[in-house]
Amino acid sequence: MGSPLSPVVANAFLCSIEKQLEQENKLPSFYRRYVDDTLSSVPDIQSATTFLATLNECHPSIHFTMEIAESNKLQFLGIMIEKKDCELVTSLYRKPTNNGLLLHFQSHVDMRYKKSLIKTMLHRAYRLSSSWESVVRECEEYLKGMFFQLGYPDRLVDATVTSSPNSAFVDKDQVQNNNALSEGNIVRVILPYKDQRSEDSVRKQLKDLGNNIGNPIQTVFTSPKIGEQLRIQDRKPPVVSRQCVVYQFKCDLCDTDYIGYTSRHLHQRIEEHRASAVGEHVKGLRKIVLYKR
Repeated sequence: MGSPLSPVVANAFLCSIEKQLEQENKLPSFYRRYVDDTLSSVPDIQSATTFLATLNECHPSIHFTMEIAESNKLQFLGIMIEKKDCELVTSLYRKPTNNGLLLHFQSHVDMRYKKSLIKTMLHRAYRLSSSWESVVRECEEYLKGMFFQLGYPDRLVDATVTSSPNSAFVDKDQVQNNNALSEGNIVRVILPYKDQRSEDSVRKQLKDLGNNIGNPIQTVFTSPKIGEQLRIQDRKPPVVSRQCVVYQFKCDLCDTDYIGYTSRHLHQRIEEHRASAVGEHVKGLRKIVLYKR
């Protein structure tokens, strides 16, 4: 098992190399990287071979390999990229060794995590697919069968798909139309965050309201600050109401003073001192200094 810092170290190492290549104008016009997996677009095979040699010459510890698109198709991480005419379309890709091993429904895990797994897989299909047909095909041909083998009830899968705000069953044309709206038409509502269930419900209701009035409504949820959660709720009592204190009486007319300790309320001890020799001397106890609690 690799160290949690391995991706961070690899990213920092490759960033320094990419910066050097960019300064030398050796990076392709399209170059994207995730940790140590890169995707680039070059004019021909010769250019790809030259760029591969350039990468491997940057450092003795680097050894990249190259995969070239076959039949206008290329797999990159979990995406299948296909060239159709003059555009690129994407869909989900799984290695042949993928066995669909995920959280089983009979596992002793809270139900919210099981629902979140369905939402995550739906959201992944939606985000990585460039067409609505790919999303539907992913859900019908793979996800439903996979969750059936994992013991998930069909009604749970269908209900989660219907209620999920991140559901794949959102028309991408509608999303593009919403993105095309000017920022000035968007109404943003700031609400305090309570829990995920409440957030999903409010977001769905405001989305339906926005569709009915023909004006998009975005919800922005804010969480309370740690300082607000840890702030002191109860006010401390005033000095005269404290107990277990060391106190000092000081006379304004001379250097005489008196230091005492009481486990009772300070105001009780002050009243007792009024009738004592201390009270007679300081004439009304003009000054009281509280040392510590």
